[in-house]
Order: sequence, then C-alpha cells, then structure tokens
Amino acid sequence: MTPSASLWILFFMALCSSLHSVPIPATETIRQTYSLALLLQSNTSALLNTYLSYQGSPFSDPGFGSPFFKIEELPRAAITYRLWRGLSEEQRLTENYQAYTIYTEFFQLVLDDQRLLNPGQDALLGMLRKTKMGIEGLLNNLASIMGTAGYQIPMLPDPLMSASASISNFNRKVRGYVVCTEYRNWMERTVRDFTLLRDRYHE
Repeated sequence: MTPSASLWILFFMALCSSLHSVPIPATETIRQTYSLALLLQSNTSALLNTYLSYQGSPFSDPGFGSPFFKIEELPRAAITYRLWRGLSEEQRLTENYQAYTIYTEFFQLVLDDQRLLNPGQDALLGMLRKTKMGIEGLLNNLASIMGTAGYQIPMLPDPLMSASASISNFNRKVRGYVVCTEYRNWMERTVRDFTLLRDRYHE
C-alpha cells in the first residue's frame, strides 16, 4: 500500500469515527465535509482514467469520450449558475444527499460488473471500492449536518432493478463510464457547494 493510500484511509477513518463519538457542531462537520469532498474530487480523474484503461477499445483509446451515453436514473450535476446560486442551504444539502444515495447503488453495480469483466484486477476494483466507501462517508456527514439543522433526510426509492444485471458486456462498460464521468461532475459541484457553506459558517 502506498503512503498516499494509507493517508487517505486514515483520514477517512478519522472522519467517520468522529460521527460516532460526541455530537460535533455543524460548523465543524461542514469543514470536515469540505475536506472530504476535496479529497474525493481530487481522485475522480484518476478513477475515470483507470476505469477506461481496463475496458479495451474504444474506451481505452487515447482521447475517448462521448456525450451521447446517458443513464436516465443517474442524477446530473449540471445546473445554471443562477439556479445554483439561489439554492437554499436545505436544497443544497438535500440535492447532494439524494445524488450520492443513488451513486452508492450505481457504484456497487459497477463494481459487480467489473468483477465479472476484470476479475482479480485489484487496482481497478480497489479504486471502485474506495470510491464507494468515500461516498458513504460523505453521506454520513451530510446526514449529520442535516440532522443538526433540523432538515428532513429524504427517503429515496431504489433506482435499480434486478434486470440491471442482465445487459451486454459492452453496455456494462458504458454504464461504468457514465457513472464515473457523472460522479466527477457531481464532486466538482459538491466542492463548490461546500466552499459556499464553509464561508457562510466561518467563525
């Protein structure tokens, strides 16, 4: 295990353990969540590039990218600046919570897909597991902030059906590509969201 990986795990464990001890002020949780979002965001390009490198042509070809691949159930981060700037704190937190609740399900599906397509490829599978673990930590922090603020935590229906496992290998690869790409977009938005929240709660 590399030193950077060890530091990532230790940092993440510290964030999670803090949620299970004495209650902490929302200001501190927002700071922690901002730091975690920055950490997760910094790994999104490496995740996408690593994913593509294991999928074969055309995915692994230099410069591959396609705006035409979409997954309807997957929330997208794109929003106009005016709408984004006008979101209330509750709306901002709720939209993040909803998005990452769905992304945890999709990353589990992508992980299952890649266990079939690339069994034993620990570099890829480990990165997908670590990403899912990071999203779960982010969700814990979001729930803590929302609970402290008195906001309702949304209950979402499961976005996936069992038929999701019964698709072609090519479509499995497409699905993972879209999930990794849209997740990168969401992490960029989350960093912007928590930059704003951190500044509002600055002491």
